[in-house]
Amino acid sequence: MLIGLFVPLTAIGKWFTGLFHLPNDTYTGNLPYRFLATFISSCIFYFTISPVLALTNFFLLPNQDPQVCLIKWLINIPFMLFVGFSSTLLSDLFGYRAAHRIDKTF
Repeated sequence: MLIGLFVPLTAIGKWFTGLFHLPNDTYTGNLPYRFLATFISSCIFYFTISPVLALTNFFLLPNQDPQVCLIKWLINIPFMLFVGFSSTLLSDLFGYRAAHRIDKTF
């Protein structure tokens, strides 16, 4: 929740898609913009939340070896990025359709 409140994900998504010279004036009907904006926001969420959760597991679970925790975290990176990206992309379908009904320029 704090990441969504304090990190300007929309501005970062527009900046990231601008690096690829994609039109980013609207989200609706702009599939390359949706994919890249969702990718960068998923990366931000993953690389912020995942280390915090790994540290929490290390301190809460008894008898954890730091090397084992690090290796498990590194092994899970591709899977967790895929899950975060695909779930965000699917939930964005409904959220942005509702936002476009309210504001046609969205």
